[in-house]
Amino acid sequence: MAKNAGKIIVTVHSDIVWKAASVRLVRRRRRKLYSGNLDNVVCVAEVLRSVMPRVKDRHTKFYFTGGEETTMSGAKAVMKREGRALYIPIDVTNASRKSDINIEWPHNIDRKALKKMLGGIPRLKVGFKTGHEDETHVFGKKYPAFSLNLPVEGHMHGRSRIPFLKARRFGRAVAEILRGVRLNYDKICMKKRA
Repeated sequence: MAKNAGKIIVTVHSDIVWKAASVRLVRRRRRKLYSGNLDNVVCVAEVLRSVMPRVKDRHTKFYFTGGEETTMSGAKAVMKREGRALYIPIDVTNASRKSDINIEWPHNIDRKALKKMLGGIPRLKVGFKTGHEDETHVFGKKYPAFSLNLPVEGHMHGRSRIPFLKARRFGRAVAEILRGVRLNYDKICMKKRA
């Protein structure tokens, strides 16, 4: 087995478009909503609160990257450091808004195996629409990659919103998906031909 076989790298970009950098928790009719520039503050919060405490896999590493909004410098640095692995960026999207989670930009992935694994997670509505480019375009040039995205309403770099409970559900779903990917790693990751 190769040195990095079976490694999963999860990235969450923590740079934002600063002109619109404000997020609020708003209460409306007994509901809580995140409102503001949610790209990618809400995903950073959910990875810290809901994903990392639930994922106890020693072969899964988390990186908070910079440069996603500009040069992808953070993704390039992570890829240079980690090498061969399955890369899973976590971000927000405007695509597939009725879903709990949206899968975007699969590269070197067996889509049927991924969909089958996702079908085993009860009560999870998964979308497969493509949104804006993200770090998968850097990772996918050499390695298996797909992104997990939280569907938000509105414009991601300005006035967007998401119910608090949907964000929490997303964080828990990401943890479940990472467990499923671990169990089905060899089926999901396609070997890149030399």
